[in-house]
Amino acid sequence: MITLRPYEDYAAWAVFRALDVHDHMEAEAVRGASATSLALFADWRVAQAHGLLSVVAHAGPAQRPFAVVTMGHTGQKGVAEAAMLACDHARHACALARLAIIMRRGLPRYATDSGITRIEARSWAAHPTAARLLTAIGFTHECDMPGFGRAGEAMFRQFAWNAPAPTAHPTPIAAAHATQPGESPCA
Repeated sequence: MITLRPYEDYAAWAVFRALDVHDHMEAEAVRGASATSLALFADWRVAQAHGLLSVVAHAGPAQRPFAVVTMGHTGQKGVAEAAMLACDHARHACALARLAIIMRRGLPRYATDSGITRIEARSWAAHPTAARLLTAIGFTHECDMPGFGRAGEAMFRQFAWNAPAPTAHPTPIAAAHATQPGESPCA
């Protein structure tokens, strides 16, 4: 069973102490410098004050923390950015798959309730599981972005989740001026 609980320092620290090696490498590529687990935890903790959402995912009978998830504003109306770091992806593969399903099912409602129409996430291109996880959550790959890392050597992949477009209902004026099949719009 997976439970999502509000961010809490000790639970989050448990994740950072056992962070997946590729998640750690990805975080270092974002920083452009090497970092200890404690430094990465400190960065993550600071971001909590500005987040829309910040949770720690727990799994198993003992409900041990295995992932941290946060979402924050980008500065554009209706657009958020999301990040997730987890313990060893191989060891927690089933829990991560279940978390992806929970997130995929919950994103539309959360986005609607929060006024979000787009959520962006980036992953280090060399990460062996991040792209698959983002895709499983419902994100779509948009582009590859070079120039990250200490000397610009790291490539990141941009993903986005977009809310379904609202169904357009024609206004009475537009409906009155709509053309029928075979009818010229200039007649």
